[in-house]
Amino acid sequence: MMNQPIELTPVEKEIDSLIGKSGFYLQTYRAIDAEHVLNPALDMVENSDVKWQVKGAVFRNMGQALFLDGHFDEAMRFFIKSHEVIEDGDDKAAVAGLIARYYLQEKNKQKALEYAEKALMTAKAPELKSGPYQIQGGVAIEDGDYTKALELMNKAAELAEESHCLTDLAMIIMDISVIFMMMGRKETALSEIYRAERYVKECHNTDLFMRCAIRRAKILYAMGKDEDAKKLICALEEQKC
Repeated sequence: MMNQPIELTPVEKEIDSLIGKSGFYLQTYRAIDAEHVLNPALDMVENSDVKWQVKGAVFRNMGQALFLDGHFDEAMRFFIKSHEVIEDGDDKAAVAGLIARYYLQEKNKQKALEYAEKALMTAKAPELKSGPYQIQGGVAIEDGDYTKALELMNKAAELAEESHCLTDLAMIIMDISVIFMMMGRKETALSEIYRAERYVKECHNTDLFMRCAIRRAKILYAMGKDEDAKKLICALEEQKC
């Protein structure tokens, strides 16, 4: 539940057990089961004096369960409650970054930028700064400001590489490739996809490698290299068999 162990009261231990159960359900995408487990935990949090670490974990897990269950607004309400009660800077930044990412997915650029900035204000670990810069870059892409988007994405990539978060780094580089495609710089976009694939291979992420390869095929088609693209797609199909 928490990064560092703390001494829990009997009530907090009971809540912590429910948090653990809900975490299992969330990992297996059983959102409704997670909600059922967390409802009594919420009651105990509201009616007892518990530490912020416990409150933050309950609110965050409930937010994740509601998000998986398709209740976006209610999920955001719990994520924001979690962000408000958390006192540790990096933990606070992690939740703010999550909120910002979900808002960006919903095309709420203002809220995405607001919480990305909140994350950067408290984050100390470089891996927790990388995501907010990526989100800011995503908003810049939506606004058509590709120069600013590249600047932000490259900053995100530097921080991801510094913290050796290779999967995050590969995904950021894929975003950089998209920017170059939007700028009409297809050769550079292709080069960036190759760069992303090197990191994906290093972290052995098969699903992300497939995504990179499909993106590479699309770029090849856009460049008029139909045969190369077809060969790549055929090779991917053979790997699935």
